[in-house]
Amino acid sequence: MDQQRFAKLYMWSMVVCGLAIAFFAVRLLPFDRLDFRFLLLASMVVISSQVAVKIPRVSGRITVADTFIFLTMLLYGGAAAILMSTLEGISVTVPYSKRLRTILLNSAVLATSTFITATVLRFFFGSPVDIVTASYSANFFVAICVMALVQYIANTTLIAVEKSYKINESIWQTWKTYYLWTSITYFAGASAAGIIAHLIRAYGFYAIVATVPIIFIIYFTYRTYLKNIEASEAQAEIAQRHVDELSGYIAELKRSEEERGQLLLREQRARTEAEAANRIKDEFLATLSHELRTPLTALLGWACLLRETPLDKSVLAQGLAAIERNAKVQTQLIDDLLDVSRIISGKLHLEVRPIDISSAIEGAISVVRPAADAKSIHLNYKHSPSLGAISADSARIQQVVWNLLSNAVKFTPEGGWIDVRLESVDSHAKLTVTDSGKGISREFLPQVFDRFRQADNSTTRGYAGLGLGLAIVRHLVELHGGTVEAESRGEGKGATFSAIFPLIAVRVESPSVAQNGQNPANSYQTLNGLRVLIVDDEEDARQIISTVIARTGAEVKACESATEALEVLERWHPDVLMSDIAMPGEDGYSLINKIRSLPAERGGQIPAAAFTAYAREEDRKRALAAGYQMHIAKPVSSGQLVAMIAHLAGRAA
Repeated sequence: MDQQRFAKLYMWSMVVCGLAIAFFAVRLLPFDRLDFRFLLLASMVVISSQVAVKIPRVSGRITVADTFIFLTMLLYGGAAAILMSTLEGISVTVPYSKRLRTILLNSAVLATSTFITATVLRFFFGSPVDIVTASYSANFFVAICVMALVQYIANTTLIAVEKSYKINESIWQTWKTYYLWTSITYFAGASAAGIIAHLIRAYGFYAIVATVPIIFIIYFTYRTYLKNIEASEAQAEIAQRHVDELSGYIAELKRSEEERGQLLLREQRARTEAEAANRIKDEFLATLSHELRTPLTALLGWACLLRETPLDKSVLAQGLAAIERNAKVQTQLIDDLLDVSRIISGKLHLEVRPIDISSAIEGAISVVRPAADAKSIHLNYKHSPSLGAISADSARIQQVVWNLLSNAVKFTPEGGWIDVRLESVDSHAKLTVTDSGKGISREFLPQVFDRFRQADNSTTRGYAGLGLGLAIVRHLVELHGGTVEAESRGEGKGATFSAIFPLIAVRVESPSVAQNGQNPANSYQTLNGLRVLIVDDEEDARQIISTVIARTGAEVKACESATEALEVLERWHPDVLMSDIAMPGEDGYSLINKIRSLPAERGGQIPAAAFTAYAREEDRKRALAAGYQMHIAKPVSSGQLVAMIAHLAGRAA
């Protein structure tokens, strides 16, 4: 806005100044000396002003009329030359612009520049009319050069100021680019005017005809020069376009190189991560194979030994205990794998309610204490009274505590100690398990809660496991809105694990926490006379389930297919159905769908349980949606199995 305001101010200032100069020139005009020759010069100014060359971009024009302006100044003085310049401004502008301010501005610029030239000549050389003498003196040549130079500088500078604001460039850049080359018209015109003025004095006014070839030479010189400029500009534009394209291509190449470098870096990082993940996977699979085969070796070995050799009662009891213990180890391994799968897929289900965390801790301690006593480990538990309740899944909290305690027992040598402490810290319940065991190295400590990570993966390691227990602890604690952390001063200096859970404002009475493997005392008395139909394609599974249930006084029939089960159902009328899911030909889902389509008097409403090795949460939901009232995951202890059947039949204690 400031530039536009200044441009308007400059333009109207020039117009006012030019009009004043023109008015002043009219008053000083030597009317007594004006004749037809003056009118002829005026007509030649008008005609020559039409022989104009357009200046690129700035919408200006350069004419060949300067020769006649200079000639008028030498013959009739500065005032007459000013009026001729004003006439030239009008003549050259009207053909291409009818705007009054443009006409006035061009006339004012020409009048002002001519006034400056006449003033400089008068100051240094006296009246311009007296410059032309009988001979070509040094004073004459200097005066001609000064006249051309002053007119050139004054005229081009005044117009360059106005054009610079239009094209938004500096005055110097505008003058240098568009007006520097026009100097030829001023110096050639001034020289021609000086020569013609001498010829007129010697031979009369008709010598003015000699200006015609000079004017045409100047005109065609301009035309040629401008064509060269236009060609140069076109070539420069093409070159600039090529430069821009090349610059863009180079920039694109640089961008591509940077992207290629980033892709390479990401690929290297991904490869490193993939190699690390593949290495961890291989280590995990090797560990998993070892951990599964180890209890299987004991199971298979004791089973063969008990079948082939008559044994006394002590050896028999030892073998049965080993079989039960290793079966539980395998069950725990599978449960851990399933828990990790549920956690990763976000399908772990929590039954959240207010619980007393101290009861869950005491239940876990009662399960772990026999293992601690076997290693002579002193297990001590301290807790704050009236701690309050937390909102949690009781079974999962007990699993967290059991994992932490089992981990401590595993890595604590015989005769060591484990301290369990529960306290209130800033409206949170903080569980701390500290042991005097192996400890954790500073390098492995940040990775202790990662899945499938163990400090020792070698074949000479002294501790079993898959490296999942602490990872499950971290996820379960975080799902309950808590945090878990591990501390250790180094190897051989023990470790401390802390789990923090938010307390709730409402206190509740401590609910009893059921222990694994515990069952109601009279579970075996509740199945007398109950008819149980077993469906499983595995003969060993049918046999062991039938044997366990039959020992409770129930009547049992076992079928190996869904077709056979439907026949027995309508003929025998059982009270409870237990069916496997994965069976050849027709699975357990198809079986229960067919049963539920039967009328009640034909067994369509029979209580049914899906007894299957598919133990995921989605498997449980699918079984219940299909029509089963209960989902029992294999394996299960005999006591738990009987208790579940009793509950299903409505005979639970």
